[in-house]
Amino acid sequence: MTETLWQRHDSPDSTEKRHVLLGVTGSIAAYKSAELARLLVSWGYEVRVIMTQSAQRFITPVTMSTISGRPVTTDFWDENEIGGVGHIQLADWADVLVVAPATADFMAKLAFGFADTPLLAIALATKAPLLLAPAMNVNMYQHPKTVANKQELLNRGVSFVEPEEGMLACGWKGRGRLAHPSEIFYHVRRILSSGDFRGRRLLITTGPTREPIDPVRFISNRSSGKMGVALAREAFRRGAEVTLVHGPCPIRVPLPVHCLEVGTAQEMRDLVFKLVYGDGWDSTAGEHKKPDAVIMAAAVADYRPAEAAEQKIKKSAMPGGLKLVKNPDILHELGERRGSDAHPLLVGFAVETGEIDDLLAEARNKLHAKNADLIVGNFAQDALELDTNRAWLVDRHGKQEEIATGYKSRVANKILDAVLRLW
Repeated sequence: MTETLWQRHDSPDSTEKRHVLLGVTGSIAAYKSAELARLLVSWGYEVRVIMTQSAQRFITPVTMSTISGRPVTTDFWDENEIGGVGHIQLADWADVLVVAPATADFMAKLAFGFADTPLLAIALATKAPLLLAPAMNVNMYQHPKTVANKQELLNRGVSFVEPEEGMLACGWKGRGRLAHPSEIFYHVRRILSSGDFRGRRLLITTGPTREPIDPVRFISNRSSGKMGVALAREAFRRGAEVTLVHGPCPIRVPLPVHCLEVGTAQEMRDLVFKLVYGDGWDSTAGEHKKPDAVIMAAAVADYRPAEAAEQKIKKSAMPGGLKLVKNPDILHELGERRGSDAHPLLVGFAVETGEIDDLLAEARNKLHAKNADLIVGNFAQDALELDTNRAWLVDRHGKQEEIATGYKSRVANKILDAVLRLW
């Protein structure tokens, strides 16, 4: 089973709020709002939809009503209104108001406080957070008035999901295409979550490394990177600022997650130490911000060839054996350099193939040998290349916890819960 950003792998966190008010305005991208509504409903959220008159030229209220299972609000005086103030009841009902797509016209009217449609009136009346996903021609998006309107809304606390860059329906190429529904979906979840990681910076590593033998061949492992991706997604959802350093593997995470790709163990080591301690930091790039926690979920190759051939080694010339040298132990180096300092918090992984007692013994050994705060132990057969995992957590206080087999998003949240407790 191939994991995607939008595939349902668990139910919403029990602390998440449930009521999503989805506004749809008149853009060709309105068809994507149906996919967003479907995603939210499939995850168990209650969705109500408000459509402008122009939005109905692109997608029908029947479509949105069928997906949401609720009547769609289209007019101040339609039969779904109660005493003409149903839009106020919706404003009170909402835990978040999402407008996707949000046109330049809607953003301008919202910035100036217009209330001539149910959607604009609700945007003014609700106390819920507002999340806008703009979609428009690139020139409209870059126009000084649109930029000023967006800044005004940002100053009021409105959140945005930035549009994508690419070919637009009008034939222009540039930034203005509505963000993918999965991207908007994760921003909605971030707003609805408890935000218990807000203000925290996390550095997460994931995936395999590749140690070249020659330009064609390399030494690697079966890591898919899915566990680290799940950690990055869930940490972002819970409010963290996340940097993801990953080896060669497919990565799909919400765009504010800063992704940096490396190839070898040495490259990963050097980048991690630059991000954690500012080694080789370019002062012109701004202030170096140290992460609050480093989660080493990457499967870093233990060894590499002593020398990598510059040209492909012919089959007939292939040596009978490869001389290998040890790769850097990144977690051990981090723990050694940190010393008695409790910052940043260090989390490592231990993958074994034996018995549970052997796994727990290895986890405890790693915890002390590498001066870590938390070790996540799991079996190769339960984790590698799968969407699920089964794990054991061992922390510096001697606490031990088993996480039953479940989707990696659920396991990720259990790990993050443990990180919070250690903080």
